[in-house]
Amino acid sequence: MLIASGHPMETTESTRSPKRVVVSVPRKSPYWSKAWESSEEVIAVALRLIGEGDLVSPDAYDDPSRCLFVAKERWDERTYIVFDIFHDSYNYDEAHLPGRNDLPVVLVLLKQRGRVYNAPPPMMNRANTRLRELYDSTGWGSHPPFSVDHADGRYPTYWRPRSCIIVRSGGEPTS
Repeated sequence: MLIASGHPMETTESTRSPKRVVVSVPRKSPYWSKAWESSEEVIAVALRLIGEGDLVSPDAYDDPSRCLFVAKERWDERTYIVFDIFHDSYNYDEAHLPGRNDLPVVLVLLKQRGRVYNAPPPMMNRANTRLRELYDSTGWGSHPPFSVDHADGRYPTYWRPRSCIIVRSGGEPTS
């Protein structure tokens, strides 16, 4: 396993702070089929790799309740799995709002060998923004894990996103 980072390694104290983990699994990875069909197995592999690098406390993989499987998104050449660790203040009703669900991001690349990075700010912002978009798209009452499949040209349709305002016949908005 390789740990790469443009940022210094975190201290042990910060290994229990909330983090978002984005696992990137390319088509040629030995984890390709499991990423979509058995995402929890890939999450376990990612946790082990992150733990080896002392990026998170061992509590994350010793206690599965510390992890929240948030989303998986499959494209023709890559599958992404997103989960949060130690995010005790998670609020489903506000997760689509800017600034309410943003966390530092750890990126795990699962090619032939696993690589772990502390995501730089542009990548962290993109991951947090994409997750907010998924919350918004899936609508009120939706809860993780979200599954979005873009493979083979699929394009999901969302009929009632959270940001949608419905106007009653009298002109009164409702949610």
